[in-house]
Amino acid sequence: MNITWNGLGSVVVTAKIGQDDVSLVTNPFTVAGSLKFPKQIAASILVKSHKGEDTENSDAVVPEHEGGKPPFVIDHAGEYEVRGLFVTGINAPKKDGSDHTIYRFDAEGMHVGFLGAIDRPLTTKEQDSLGAVDILMIPAGGEYVLSASAAAQVAAQIEPRILIPMYVSAGDDDGVGDVAAFVREVSVPQETVAKFKITRALLPEEEMRVVILTRG
Repeated sequence: MNITWNGLGSVVVTAKIGQDDVSLVTNPFTVAGSLKFPKQIAASILVKSHKGEDTENSDAVVPEHEGGKPPFVIDHAGEYEVRGLFVTGINAPKKDGSDHTIYRFDAEGMHVGFLGAIDRPLTTKEQDSLGAVDILMIPAGGEYVLSASAAAQVAAQIEPRILIPMYVSAGDDDGVGDVAAFVREVSVPQETVAKFKITRALLPEEEMRVVILTRG
C-alpha cells in the first residue's frame, strides 16, 4: 500500500488488489492559502468527510484508467466495495452538529482509519464502529479540527500502529509548527517521507509510530 498527502485532509491511498492498483482520494480541496490541489488525480474512489470548500474539488479527480468509469463518490455512512477495496463510513457529527463522516478503508490485510475534519473525541459507539485500526490518518492542528493535544487524545483512544497527521497552519503552508506540536504530544518515534509504502508485515508490532507526509 502507498499513501501520499495532497495537503489539508486530502490523501491518496493506493492498494494492490489482485493484479491491479486501486486508488482512493479523500477531501479534494481547491486552494488553501498558497496550497493548491493537483490539477488531476486518478482514482477509482472519491471519499468526502463533509461538505465545504475543502472537499468540493471533485472535477480534479479523474478515472483511474483511460476510458474507465468516473470515480465512485462516497460522502456518507455505509458499507461499500469498489474494485475489491472496502470502505466503511460512520456518522460522526462535528461539535456544532453539522454532518461529518469518518471512515475505515480495508485492503491488503490492513485497516486504515480516516478521521476527516473531526473536531472532538470519538464516542464509544463511533470507536466501536471504526473497529481495529492499523494506520490512522488524523487532523492534528487547525482552526476547525482537533488541536494537537486533542488529536493525541483521540490517537490514544484508537491505539493504531501508525499515525499519519493531516495538518495545516495559518501563515505556514507546510504546517510544520502544528505537526511538531502533535509529535511532542504523542511522544513516539517518527519518520518523514513524501510517499509512505507499507505492507502488513512491516507494521510495528508494539510501539506506535508517527509518519509525517510531505507534499511531493
